[in-house]
Amino acid sequence: MPRYPGGTMLVRTPDRAGSEARLRKSPVPALPRLHQVVLPSPLPLGAVQIHVIDEDPLTLIDAGLDTPESLLALESVLEELGSAVEDIQRVILTHYHRDHMGLVQTLRDRGANLEVWAHVDDAPMIESFSLEDSSRIDSSGELLSEYGVPREIIDRQAQQLKAWLRDEPPRCRPTRVDHLVKGGERIPFQDFELEVIHAPGHTRGHILLHEPESRTLLTGDHLMVGSIPTIDTYYLDELPDPADPLGRRPRFRGLLEYLRSTRALRGRRFAHLLSAQGVALSTPERMIQAAILYYEVRVQQIERGLRRLDAMGQDVSGYQLWLALFSSLDPVTEMRPRMPIVIGALDILEAAGTCRTHRREDGVLLHRHA
Repeated sequence: MPRYPGGTMLVRTPDRAGSEARLRKSPVPALPRLHQVVLPSPLPLGAVQIHVIDEDPLTLIDAGLDTPESLLALESVLEELGSAVEDIQRVILTHYHRDHMGLVQTLRDRGANLEVWAHVDDAPMIESFSLEDSSRIDSSGELLSEYGVPREIIDRQAQQLKAWLRDEPPRCRPTRVDHLVKGGERIPFQDFELEVIHAPGHTRGHILLHEPESRTLLTGDHLMVGSIPTIDTYYLDELPDPADPLGRRPRFRGLLEYLRSTRALRGRRFAHLLSAQGVALSTPERMIQAAILYYEVRVQQIERGLRRLDAMGQDVSGYQLWLALFSSLDPVTEMRPRMPIVIGALDILEAAGTCRTHRREDGVLLHRHA
């Protein structure tokens, strides 16, 4: 069965929840009005964590899945805090995946006159959300073909994923975005404000939220306890980039962006990290470094593979590198979550000048260690 196309974790320490929410009041003592809520989820990923800021304006940071159980759990938590669904005035979305934006339109339908804040790059996916769009079946097949994946495997993947989409409830509806952010903005509250940090990688428009006085960082899926997020890569245009000598189409290069945005967090001396998975973390620097190291190791693995093949006088496609790294896995069912790592590593090595890329006559990109 294909994995959930958007939000799949490569490393997971499950925190399964039942039908009731868990409210963690004030996990950061210096922010007594910020609470962590663990909402139930039927997805294999387990429970979803959102955050409630219980002051004027009453704000949710992410909103969980659109399920009756999740809505009932959120209503119960708000009642415990002395509020109700119709009192919600603002939802800040860290990114567009359904386990983060799922309930927003339902909250609006239930009477909440709320504003949605999101990054400009994720807003189109929020406003036109569908599981089929988020999986990008056709365009991702074209990308896999360019990196040497055989057509038979691409077609079988597409058939399985389309069958999954027919059976899988979306648990999310599109909703309007009212306030676009790009990074660097300050979102005001009565007693504090949150700084928006653009952190692309897991999605193109993923954001983090930073409260400077308490040095608290709310990370969505960018950094998590016990998990490493997938990174994304996809075409941004139908036409080739005129500045690219190989005629490649412009593409969101998720791994390159993820490492760049995560490295930028080092040395900022955060005291608390609140994420969509796992409990509050009091050692953010270690978490940041672990996420960087996880992907740096995989880039090094791919560079070693290129170096060995170069010594043998061989060019190699991305698919051949994938087979070398994941030889025990079925490429039909397991390639989509991991192939972006291979493609991303090649992006990084090419940018660093340690990988030379050329195009074969049939259009497949081939790589050699420089």
